[in-house]
Amino acid sequence: MIRDRASLLRMLDAIDDEGWDGPTGTTLLNYLRERVVRPLAISVGLRGAAASQAESTAWQALWVELTKPALRRATSPWGILGQVARRQLLGEIVAARFATNDRRAWKLEVASRDGAVGPAVSLDLLLEAGWEPATDDPDVGDRDPLEAAGLTDAAQRALMLVGWSEQQARSILATVLDAPTTRVDDRTQFPGWRAMATTLGIPAWQARRLMIALRGTSDWPGVLARIVAEGPAVVESPIVRTALMATRRHSDRSPVLAARRAEEALVDALPQRRAS
Repeated sequence: MIRDRASLLRMLDAIDDEGWDGPTGTTLLNYLRERVVRPLAISVGLRGAAASQAESTAWQALWVELTKPALRRATSPWGILGQVARRQLLGEIVAARFATNDRRAWKLEVASRDGAVGPAVSLDLLLEAGWEPATDDPDVGDRDPLEAAGLTDAAQRALMLVGWSEQQARSILATVLDAPTTRVDDRTQFPGWRAMATTLGIPAWQARRLMIALRGTSDWPGVLARIVAEGPAVVESPIVRTALMATRRHSDRSPVLAARRAEEALVDALPQRRAS
């Protein structure tokens, strides 16, 4: 399928005659799910059931967008579809983090940057980390609240912990989030890193490793996904630090290999984790 305005308009005209159940509608919807939504879900770090749910939500949003007359008048309809899909996928991440709908979650995400609110936290994870249920004993003082931080703030801090400056970290995150998500061809596994190298003026190897470390791969969740799943404190973990340190030292292994080696070292150091 050729991704240009003329081709999309021709398909929409054909769908007007055939209906969405026709061959053209089926082809277009399958293409959007497999070549637009799914790569984008992977690029933002979604995996497993969360990826499937977010993929369905974004796909539905694209279907609705395709029915709007304004899309046919747009100069770049494919760009609009990409923005809609990205917004929906990120909305699913934020909604899961705050355990609410995406509209409410975006407001909470903004408020969390000032520490006004914090994300929803699993009680099981708190117990495993050593937190205990509240007590009625008046002699026991209140515990300090969980530190709240936004996704981007935590990711920026993670980059700064391994040596990137604050300005560099901001620019890196902005570029990663704006990078294309669909492959130009089968040889392009991580689209956008070449443009990142040019835009930020950094070596190509650093740009590629940054893209991998932050976005992750099909079988390894990146730093952004780990922050969403485990909370901002995960940036202090050896796994995240090791993965991002590979973006600073050319002699290091790739972020994925380095992180996996760090994880294996942790397992070896904790026999009870290895046994489980």
